[in-house]
Amino acid sequence: MRDRWLVSLLLTSVALTAGCATDAGDEVDDADWLDGKADGSTAVNVKATNLDVDLAAKTAVATIELERNGNVALEAGGLTVTDVTDERGHRQYRVTAGKLRVSNVRGPLVVSYGFTGHDMANGLLPGGSTVVWPYFCGNLFPCHSQPADGTTFTLALTGVPAGKTAVYPETIDAEAPPYMIAWAVGAYTKASLGTTTAGTKIGVHWLPGGETAARAGTKNLTKVVDWYEKTLGPYSFGTEMAAVSVVWGEGLYGGMEHHPYFHVAKDAMNDEVTHAHEAAHGWFGDGVRLKCWEDFVLSEGTVSYLSARALSKVSPALETKIWADYKDELAAAVAEGGAPAWPRGCNQIDIITDKLFTNLPYMEGAFFYKDVADKVGADVLDGVIGRFYKKYKNKPASMQDMVDAIKRDTGFDPKAIVDARLRKQF
Repeated sequence: MRDRWLVSLLLTSVALTAGCATDAGDEVDDADWLDGKADGSTAVNVKATNLDVDLAAKTAVATIELERNGNVALEAGGLTVTDVTDERGHRQYRVTAGKLRVSNVRGPLVVSYGFTGHDMANGLLPGGSTVVWPYFCGNLFPCHSQPADGTTFTLALTGVPAGKTAVYPETIDAEAPPYMIAWAVGAYTKASLGTTTAGTKIGVHWLPGGETAARAGTKNLTKVVDWYEKTLGPYSFGTEMAAVSVVWGEGLYGGMEHHPYFHVAKDAMNDEVTHAHEAAHGWFGDGVRLKCWEDFVLSEGTVSYLSARALSKVSPALETKIWADYKDELAAAVAEGGAPAWPRGCNQIDIITDKLFTNLPYMEGAFFYKDVADKVGADVLDGVIGRFYKKYKNKPASMQDMVDAIKRDTGFDPKAIVDARLRKQF
């Protein structure tokens, strides 16, 4: 996402307890697991998430396919769970400290639940779209919010209001971070923007009165995506990509990487950099997932650099202005402060409360790559990033993996730039 989209974010913590009778036999239930006393590190990861959502009733059924049978602890703090089954029938469960816990699951886990609206970029929003980044997926469906645990998706929506259109992917066949799935409901008009050399169809959806801004912001989008495909590799998430205008609320600006239909705040629809940035997340952030939250710069710094690089290639007149704007954004971010762009550790930081979600990873990350490109050549660095994408496509990776790839592929050790740009304390 573009950092400017979020001015404030309210963190909420929901803890509740629920349960149901079982017809599967008490012998299948592990009381320690249900009560949260067992080691949570043994929980089974998610393989596929299949959602059937009734927007009118605000109810849903999630069919969760697991990597293997076993104990499950899924984030569900914002949900009202009404029934849980697996291949043996109804199951006992608990929702405690925001986690849905079910023991000894066999086959797909089917969870029936209700959900509510939210107004702080943490679920279903009043404007008709959803945002669950970074770890609010449990307000919309049972999930593991850690992006390293990728999942495929299917999504079906009913109860769409009359006169409105729901824009969403029916299937996502490649593993993606749990925050990638989303929908947007509104009075949309869609336009085709063209097709890339690889055959990806590019489009844009705008809300009433938004055509001029939408066309201005996406006038080079097809060329940008074509450059990504040619330079980095094939797009992971289908044969279509589109920008979707959304209403987030007062003061919220930028975009979110909800591929294949990424969202852009209505007020940012005329900004080419925002569109190029969100499109680039199809390769980094979504296409290559984060191993740890501390690797946030691998997503945002990389796509900030790639969006500037792509726009400078397809529209050279933009290059000077983009980097001048980035310089201004970096100066403002440094003045505001926050965590280093690349903190040490793995999932030891809270990306919001520990101030990793600032513009520092975006801009220090972009200038890290620019500094490396000045040393090894921009075209050479393009090759490194492209090979990295192909190696880690639909897998998690770390920023250390990228630093190692730069050193290995070019012979240049970027440690001094890492220390100056990414490890710097503020």
